[in-house]
Amino acid sequence: MEDLTIIAKNDNIVLRDRIAGDVEAFIRWQTSGEWLEFDAPWEQAGKPEPDIQTLRDKFRDRCEKKPETPRKDALIALPDGRPIGWVNRYSHKGSEDSWQIGIDICEDEYLKRGLGTQALALWINYLFANSSYHRLGLETWSFNKRMIRVAQKLRFVLEGTQRQVIKWQDEWLDLHNYGMLRAEWERLR
Repeated sequence: MEDLTIIAKNDNIVLRDRIAGDVEAFIRWQTSGEWLEFDAPWEQAGKPEPDIQTLRDKFRDRCEKKPETPRKDALIALPDGRPIGWVNRYSHKGSEDSWQIGIDICEDEYLKRGLGTQALALWINYLFANSSYHRLGLETWSFNKRMIRVAQKLRFVLEGTQRQVIKWQDEWLDLHNYGMLRAEWERLR
């Protein structure tokens, strides 16, 4: 049994480091799942099929590297260890005190159950509790009504909308920008 580093958990969700045994789920996620329809699908259009062995090798190499604290990403798993997606963070353009965060539930059978909201809440708490960062932000597209609801449930503030940024499937899409400041997170705790 591989060592599992638990980053955060509640009764329904575990955020943990990836392990080599997660590789087959990760590979499946790269080519299937409803999540691909919501996470900038135009970036996938016309892309060649990924090389499975390259994906497998990169995943295993990443498992062998010592992760940063706070983590840049974490696997979302069920209490029994089954991986169902991930959360991540990345630098915000032009700011050293702000991160952008993201989430994908990659197993379709676990969508629309509130697990993404729970996982993102755990991730937000982990990131603020383990850093001195001032702000977390997230972006989502106007067609992603589920992510908009998650942002609202978690009390992110709509900071602005970039109107008609991209045209996808004959529809102009807006990009919604949400943010949460450390002081707001502290008041919510």
